[in-house]
Formats: sequence, C-alpha cells, structure tokens
Amino acid sequence: MKYDNEDWEDLPKEIQEAATMMGYNQKNWDEDTYTSPPELKNKYWNELPATMKAAATKLGYDEESWNDESDSDEEDE
Repeated sequence: MKYDNEDWEDLPKEIQEAATMMGYNQKNWDEDTYTSPPELKNKYWNELPATMKAAATKLGYDEESWNDESDSDEEDE
C-alpha cells in the first residue's frame, strides 16, 4: 500500500477518508492491527463495490495488487 509507512495524523485528509471507508481507524492504522471487515475479506477486485474500489485506489491499490493480497488472505486461513 502506498501509505504504509505514514502515521495516521500525517495522512492527507482524503486518504484518511478512503482508509476509513476500508475499515481503518487511527489506532489500527498506527499499530498495524488492521483486520479486513467481512465485506472486504477475501474479496477480489471485481467483487468490490465501486465505492470500495475508489477508496482502495486512493490507498494505492489496483486490481493486481488487491487480488494478490486477497490470494494471500485466503492462504492464511
């Protein structure tokens, strides 16, 4: 993800908003304790609603990088 090394307070407002849509908050962002919400867990790009795709894009994801992470999440289960 494009903003991995940034603290929440250093993120631009539009990135904080996109991250919030994806289930992040300041605590789980800064502490790296994020867990995908059920509506995103193991979903491939083509299964995401347009609003989630837009938020993910702002965070630096594209279809390939999103699907790569979805594949990794499935393997972790």
